[in-house]
Amino acid sequence: MKSALLTPMVASLLTLTPPMMAETDYAAAQAKLEAAVRQEMRDWGIGGVAVALTDGTRILYASGFGEATVDSVFRAGSISKLFNAVAVMQREEAGGLDLDAPLDSLPGVTMPGQPFRAAVPVTLRQLLCHRSGFQRESPVGGYLDPAEPSLAATCASVADCVLATAPGARMRYSNIAPSMAGQVVAAQTGEDFEAYQQRHILGPLGMDRSAWLRREVPGGRVVPSHMRIADGRGGFYRAEAPLFDLGTLPAGNLFTTAPDLAKFVVELARAMRGESTVLRPSSFAEMWKPQLDPAGAFGLGFSLGRFRGHRTVGHSGAVYGHSTALVFLPETQLGVVILANEDIVNARVGRLADLALSLLLEAKTGEKPAGSPEPGPVDAGTLDACAGRFESQSFWAELRVDGNRLSGSYASQPCTLTPRGGLTFFLDSRLHAETPVTFTRDAAGRVTGFTVGPQVFERVTDAPAPLPDGWRKYLGRYGPDFIPVIVHEKFGRLYATTENMVDYRLTPVNRHVFALPPGMYTDEFAVFLCGADGRPHAVDFASMTLARK
Repeated sequence: MKSALLTPMVASLLTLTPPMMAETDYAAAQAKLEAAVRQEMRDWGIGGVAVALTDGTRILYASGFGEATVDSVFRAGSISKLFNAVAVMQREEAGGLDLDAPLDSLPGVTMPGQPFRAAVPVTLRQLLCHRSGFQRESPVGGYLDPAEPSLAATCASVADCVLATAPGARMRYSNIAPSMAGQVVAAQTGEDFEAYQQRHILGPLGMDRSAWLRREVPGGRVVPSHMRIADGRGGFYRAEAPLFDLGTLPAGNLFTTAPDLAKFVVELARAMRGESTVLRPSSFAEMWKPQLDPAGAFGLGFSLGRFRGHRTVGHSGAVYGHSTALVFLPETQLGVVILANEDIVNARVGRLADLALSLLLEAKTGEKPAGSPEPGPVDAGTLDACAGRFESQSFWAELRVDGNRLSGSYASQPCTLTPRGGLTFFLDSRLHAETPVTFTRDAAGRVTGFTVGPQVFERVTDAPAPLPDGWRKYLGRYGPDFIPVIVHEKFGRLYATTENMVDYRLTPVNRHVFALPPGMYTDEFAVFLCGADGRPHAVDFASMTLARK
């Protein structure tokens, strides 16, 4: 582990607190956070982590652990969307773009079809707050395409697609939608997206270790990162993540360091003081407001939330061996950046970000952090009653008794369920951190299922109906070796392992078409493309055509 307390060494980066104001002592908070980082790395097999903490216009601390140094370059993933949104707002401030103008009236983009009776236009505002109706990924340059097409080619590939839902109708997270907004900026200014970003955002903020293309990463290569890759036999193997540029550049391709992202967080604090160098305070205020829904989870680019009563703005990210989080509390002006070089450990990264906020708040305001709840009483009979096989509208789960808790698999992710009293447990995995789980009983007292957020699991019968013979031809592996879609049988149904992350339940629409469930690909479909012999040679998975292996 290499760390740096950012004091005189990088004083030129900081705006110092006025001399008469006593600075908060964060040393104890930093020590507790360091211990927690090491524990998460041990518990979840994370090779490297980088951290940065901010208070107002000061970068308090930055450190690297394990395989990461303080200056290691990571992939930011969807944190990239914040910088993309800033570029759009810069052009809006300059009078070059109208957030509510129809997208098809703007340069550089081609609209997909809109198969809805009450057709309304797609706007930049909808693209930035995930209410455009666009599918999650583009046919070319999407998350499962390593071919490195240009941003223009990626955006052009949606021309023969159709919107998944009507514009403005609902929130559905997308990577191609904000990429379209970035392409509009590029076309309107006549600059490549990455050149615009360097000249108008990264450069002015002093983010000199950040770049949008891998060939432009300064000061050496990206920190090696790791993926848990589905092997097609129900297991996974660990390998080094591939390194290539996404076609959806504005949505997830930023390469950066923890200190560089801390400079961006500092800029958010400067905006609160009317001192931003990249946007007017009123533009940031608009970006931090729920858009098109008073209770919306997104502003313009920014993810919105609450942390123990405090408003939060920021974003998380996940891209090929990198899991990231950036969180800022506007009212207290505290900020946290956590970067990990392990694929899909976002719950662990999020837990560290929450802990860091708790520790910073305690040091600055005296607000005590919430302690982890102690395990509640549970008897062996209750644990036995809760074990078994279950299915929800999206996932499957298999649970067994493991000492004084449950363990097993949640849609292919290893998990543990720790009792918290009665029929309540806390779920932990790479994707869950102390997530409440509540089991349910029927009138006879038998445990029949459980709930995890919106997912409602029901117990699977001891002898589920077999998979129909006509569907067996679809079983197999599709797409790139490092991020395959694996169609397999579970409990007499078809499931698809997706992005090495979870198994999604497939619901038949007709003999070749299956609906994807609530989750990453809500309202989209898996369409098996068959030849003259009736055998599938590919699957059109949420508009991405993936060849069968």
